[in-house]
Amino acid sequence: MGDRIEEVIPQHAAKRQRHVCVLAGCERVAEPARDAVGRAPAAATPPPAAKTVLAAAAAQAPEESSAVATRFVAVRHDLAVVTAADAVEAAWKAAETACLAAGCELLASNVARDDERAPAAAFLDARLPPEALAPFLARLGGLGRIGRHATAAEDKTAEVVDVEARLRNMAGFRDNLRKLMTTPGARLKDLIDVERELTRVQSELDSLATRRKVLAGETEKVRVTVAFGAQPAVLEAGMWLPVKSAVLRAGHVLAASVATLIGSAVALLPWALVLIVAGLGLRALRRRQRRAAASAV
Repeated sequence: MGDRIEEVIPQHAAKRQRHVCVLAGCERVAEPARDAVGRAPAAATPPPAAKTVLAAAAAQAPEESSAVATRFVAVRHDLAVVTAADAVEAAWKAAETACLAAGCELLASNVARDDERAPAAAFLDARLPPEALAPFLARLGGLGRIGRHATAAEDKTAEVVDVEARLRNMAGFRDNLRKLMTTPGARLKDLIDVERELTRVQSELDSLATRRKVLAGETEKVRVTVAFGAQPAVLEAGMWLPVKSAVLRAGHVLAASVATLIGSAVALLPWALVLIVAGLGLRALRRRQRRAAASAV
């Protein structure tokens, strides 16, 4: 990892060598002429003035230590607390109060109520300081029965070390760019190019700082998720919920059939009237024909 990090700033220095060279006062060296054989002679050693300030500063960039003394681990606890049907909301409120009193970072907290169908259910998601974890878990045990308690851990040391190393190197590169902005006698075009590169570097620094803050929240605190539910009862109101749902579905099907029948009748009514009028007209025409035939006889 150290080799990869050390290459970051020299690559930026090579990319901007043309502009930085002008700021440092170096001169462009003409391309050597080829000999008769077509081979280019050995390149001459550039004068000391041709060394860019940025490349020299890049060589002094801080290096990442190969030894990692601290491990960064993201720990998570997932619990389910079971209480009486009428005590779910009270247990959730008590847990939220205890969490805030312990200095936790509350990520999510909600309760769902549906008295006609099922008891209330609640959920709590927070990050706690490690020293406040044990008292908070003991408080949850006093609110109800712990039905589930799962623990998970993820080692994020490599990611944290990588982000911190990139932050140090990019900060050094940004400082070098700021020094170049104060170079006397620099051309306006070169200053604009350095300013553009400085803006890009600062944006990347802000992104790295945000990522480091997120990692700090994940590794320096313990995430705890708690689901609050009611203890199932044999004669609870929700026991007949499937039967009630089946009856309601049957009523919906019957109502839909009646609605379809009414719609069909309304759609056929105009055609029925047309057929009745046509039948009456045909019947009257036949009567006239019979009368005419009887008169002719």
